[in-house]
Amino acid sequence: MKSILKTSLANNATLKVVSLILGYSFWSMLSYSHTSTWHTDVPLCFYGNKALAVTGPEKVSISLSGKRVDLHAIDAKALAIHIDAATLHAGPNAIVVDNKSLFLPDAVKLIHYCPNNIVVELPIVT
Repeated sequence: MKSILKTSLANNATLKVVSLILGYSFWSMLSYSHTSTWHTDVPLCFYGNKALAVTGPEKVSISLSGKRVDLHAIDAKALAIHIDAATLHAGPNAIVVDNKSLFLPDAVKLIHYCPNNIVVELPIVT
């Protein structure tokens, strides 16, 4: 029994190694070009003159789409929605999230965010 197993493993060893290398090569080429999605929660970050007085949701759920390599290159801890508070006016402000506010590379696209209607409020100064 041991000799049959030994000969079957030793037979065509070169063919088995070449098959393994070709299989891994095809798998890596296909997975490199595969588009995948990534879901995560990111904070809203305000900068500018009025940033301390802005109130709004703390986190927004986003879905990103891109090649797996590009998605893995994103630093999840540094990812945030950046909003210039100097452009906000007193009262409620509707916020639109896009690739620019997330500082995403061109190869990664924002496909969805929730809540869809993000409203931040700047207090009215009297």
